[in-house]
Amino acid sequence: MRQNMQLEEIITVILQSMKDAGYASGTIRIFRDKFMRLLDLAAKRKETHYSPELGQAFIEDRSYAKNKDYNHERYLYHCRCVNFIESYIREGKVDWSVRKLRPQYLLSSEEFANAKNSFESLMTANKLKTNTKYGYRRLVQYFLKYLEDKGYCVLSQVCSGDVVAFIVLVCREHYQPTSLGSHLPGLRMFLRMQETTIRFEAELPERTLRKKEILGVYSDDEHDRIIHYLENSGISLKEKAICLLALETGLRAVDLCNLKLNDIDWSHNCIHIIQEKTERTINIPMSASFGNAIADYLLSERPNSDSKFVFLNSVAPFSPMSSHTSSYKILLKAVTNAGVNANGRVYGTRITRHSFASRLLRQGIPLPVISEALGHGNPGSVMTYLATDDAKLAECTLPLPRKESDHYGQ
Repeated sequence: MRQNMQLEEIITVILQSMKDAGYASGTIRIFRDKFMRLLDLAAKRKETHYSPELGQAFIEDRSYAKNKDYNHERYLYHCRCVNFIESYIREGKVDWSVRKLRPQYLLSSEEFANAKNSFESLMTANKLKTNTKYGYRRLVQYFLKYLEDKGYCVLSQVCSGDVVAFIVLVCREHYQPTSLGSHLPGLRMFLRMQETTIRFEAELPERTLRKKEILGVYSDDEHDRIIHYLENSGISLKEKAICLLALETGLRAVDLCNLKLNDIDWSHNCIHIIQEKTERTINIPMSASFGNAIADYLLSERPNSDSKFVFLNSVAPFSPMSSHTSSYKILLKAVTNAGVNANGRVYGTRITRHSFASRLLRQGIPLPVISEALGHGNPGSVMTYLATDDAKLAECTLPLPRKESDHYGQ
């Protein structure tokens, strides 16, 4: 029955459902504009009903109107609209889940689709972590779509230079060269799966550009200014708790987002988590500052929800924070409002993690203890944080040999 509904009827139902779910009027207005864009596309195609082909064409309309450059925000909104429509047609209700943000690319080539499924099975067999699988999957999907756009339908059509050309294109449209490196092993794994493509592994770069700079941190004065702002500004309770946790524990963004209610041991004033990156358990003594901030948020501001996660979005459907961007924006706002300038440093949990380590270092805490506090899998990893403090770095250097005359006071 729902399959027979006209596209305009489905959109009307979805917008009403958003209103019933408590979405803000501004958010509904934004999605109404996107859906109008979809209706315009359907009219140009002379279609009145939704089809997967129409949805895919809408997703592929991801360029700025003026210069035709890739617009990631437009792409994400179009994916979200398609998810809303398809979930309603399939289930009779709209799936508001943020985790289904990017639909799978629809590959017309049967061989490409089978190769992608085989790659999924290989990643599962290798017990790769969810975030790793997502990154690898995304790059391989881009690669297969690139091959289809070239007119290929079987992997034996891949030619010398295609992989190199793809790397150049994907860096221009989807990745910074510095961030692509963590996903290249996935494409390498995919190429090795096929006898016809294994030879093209040689076209993948061994490494991508990476910066190796002295890491910027917050000084003690800047740290105190940020804390003073958090305690006296009237910032939301959620933002205050997240900022204090980041500053006083050095937790990564992914672990802040994944913090669950049962991770907090109130009777022993401790937080127990399994880190997403290292899969190591870390026990964090709960200070009065961030412990009280979490309690205030849970009691006074957190939406009424059965979610197991601590930090939830403040608007319907009250889903858990699910991206680094969420914590980044919160920290950026707090630090900026506290009057702390970037001065070439990065924002987000990277700098709060390094600043936490640097403060412990300046207090004379031994490196193994700092490593344990940060939950490192390799204790040697903490040596990176020596580069956050020039004075401590200098203490670790050997003095230059003096001239013989220096020994005799000449």
